[in-house]
Amino acid sequence: EQRDLKMKKKHMQQQLKQEDQMLQLSKRWANDILPNWELTKRTKKTRDMWWQGLPTNVRGKVWKLAIGNDLNLTPELYEICACRAEDRIKQTCDSDTASVSDCSPEVSTSNREASVELIKLDISRTFPQLCIFQKGGPYHDLLHSLLGAYACYRPDVGYVQGMSFIAAVLLLNMDVADAFICFANLLNRPCQVAFFRIDEAMMKFYFQTYEEFFKENMPSLFRHFSKTNVTPDIYLIDWIFSLYSKSLPLDIACRVWDIFCRDGEEFLFRTALGILKLYEDILIHQEFILLAQFLTKLPEDISSDSLFKSIELINMNIDKKKFSQILASKKEQGKMEMT
Repeated sequence: EQRDLKMKKKHMQQQLKQEDQMLQLSKRWANDILPNWELTKRTKKTRDMWWQGLPTNVRGKVWKLAIGNDLNLTPELYEICACRAEDRIKQTCDSDTASVSDCSPEVSTSNREASVELIKLDISRTFPQLCIFQKGGPYHDLLHSLLGAYACYRPDVGYVQGMSFIAAVLLLNMDVADAFICFANLLNRPCQVAFFRIDEAMMKFYFQTYEEFFKENMPSLFRHFSKTNVTPDIYLIDWIFSLYSKSLPLDIACRVWDIFCRDGEEFLFRTALGILKLYEDILIHQEFILLAQFLTKLPEDISSDSLFKSIELINMNIDKKKFSQILASKKEQGKMEMT
């Protein structure tokens, strides 16, 4: 009993220490870094603090600045798209196949157009354990509105299953107009464009690049995966699709997002390798079925610190070439093979 009390006391002390550290970090972000963003964002001190994870009260602000707004979207545009989407839903609420994307004057005939039913269904399955995005929950209407507005803004993309998780993470960290702007800009990045449009040629280049780093960092596990026919598409598509928000516990996914906002698409693949590194000793003894099951449903007790220690061990340089350089050479190679 005395041992249990000591353990509890130690745990509480650690918790208080962590809370105090986060409070200090929060003050430094709010007072020193955010007001001088352009000057401070690339300094070693800022990058080191960023790696530790962003305090929750500044996370949304940092994400917004780091994601940027290359598309020059405005809160007004969000309101227009959201209203159009809502009108379209009202007009066609009796029809099961009504497409939110029809609200655009240039309607895409793509079979990936988002139906109202698909958005409704996906929202009901978004972070069900939180009970805030489901019908009647405080974030249900906001999530529905954001996804409808995006499908209206980009009818060529429409709504693709899995988008709701990305939108939900953004809504938990910022207001709906900012979340829409970040969401649209995120999905406009090359990696997300390739995956959400199911551009098989581009996805192949990403997979090939990823496998180069896999082979470099974990040659034994790479050989085992090759032997058992476990290819990246089996597990990586879902991880990239939802930016890990569906595959990892929410707090860890947010920490992955922190560094993804700092380092870009390379970090999504580095995280994948970090996960494999963390569980390498287990994975190397498993056969195809168990490997596929493990990678498509990761352990719920995954530790944030352990994962980030594994990620830190991943070398993202091969012969002095970075991820982006190897990806570019794969694309070039692909072009040459086509001609």
